[in-house]
Amino acid sequence: MDFTTRRSIRKYKDMPVEKEKIDELLKAGLLAPTGRNSRPCEFIVIDDKELIKEVGELREHGSSFVKDAPLVIGVMGEIGKSTTLLADCSIAGFAIQVKAHELGLGSCWVHVNERKTADGRTSEEYFREKVGAPDNLMVMCLIVIGYPNEEKPFYTEKDINLNKVSYNKYGNR
Repeated sequence: MDFTTRRSIRKYKDMPVEKEKIDELLKAGLLAPTGRNSRPCEFIVIDDKELIKEVGELREHGSSFVKDAPLVIGVMGEIGKSTTLLADCSIAGFAIQVKAHELGLGSCWVHVNERKTADGRTSEEYFREKVGAPDNLMVMCLIVIGYPNEEKPFYTEKDINLNKVSYNKYGNR
């Protein structure tokens, strides 16, 4: 995959994502690498428009665009099942985003873990309440998905800062 063409998309066409594509997205998340192959990640697929609108209010800032998306996948992990839970869920979320791009879909990560709602509750608590998820699941993020209704320029070589790369010893460029 050419990572220069993948961008975060926040505007979507008013058309559903096909079940076959949703299945492919979920397979990517379920097969993502996890620490010691612990497989702590669980997902909730939301395609109900009213529920998506409610879920879009889980953060004080930065999640209002969610309400217009046709599909949201909540990425969660079972607390205590992995010593690398945050990384496991992050990798799974990104695997879903990579697959979405491969399938011609746009996506955007909405961070949930350690965020708050406008009324001060945790975003995780709000999300779990809306979808009926148990307290033993940490909610990492939402992956918002749909057919893009915006175009963003591809990244170019000038966007790549190779000065952030060292070889064998820090500072060796």
